[in-house]
Amino acid sequence: MCRGGGMFNPTKIWRRWHRRVNVTQKRHAVVTALSASSLPPLVMARGHRIGEVAELPLVVSDGLESVQKTKQAVELLTKLGCGPELQKVLDSKKLRAGQGKARNRRFRMRLGPLVIYKEDNGISRAMRNIPGVETACVDNLNVLRLAPGGSIGRFISFKSSIM
Repeated sequence: MCRGGGMFNPTKIWRRWHRRVNVTQKRHAVVTALSASSLPPLVMARGHRIGEVAELPLVVSDGLESVQKTKQAVELLTKLGCGPELQKVLDSKKLRAGQGKARNRRFRMRLGPLVIYKEDNGISRAMRNIPGVETACVDNLNVLRLAPGGSIGRFISFKSSIM
């Protein structure tokens, strides 16, 4: 007699969890997403509030990397004209529909600016608690961060020495 038996609908080993993409296609996608972030119509079409921003892409001084506190980071972003963008993210917090609420994904929220840095001297720690703001190192840019959901034109802030 066999005890236990088989498992209903087990995870198959031949399921393709990841797709292989050519390196050149990945590079083209990153370059396209970066260039789209410098065009105001595409950034506004994605829903970002850039009325008070002086230029796109937003280029800031090298002192941005040395920001240590979240309060300093919020003040800096507000001075640069990102205040309406941060407020839009705060106002967009909605309760998720479906069972995701019970699976530790209770709220859904819009994405704000992406801050790209060269060396992490405390900027990622200062920015990580600001809702909607993400940070990324210039050495390993991710297409899913540059164009979330496959829509190009994210609001990006660079450091001046990266350019």
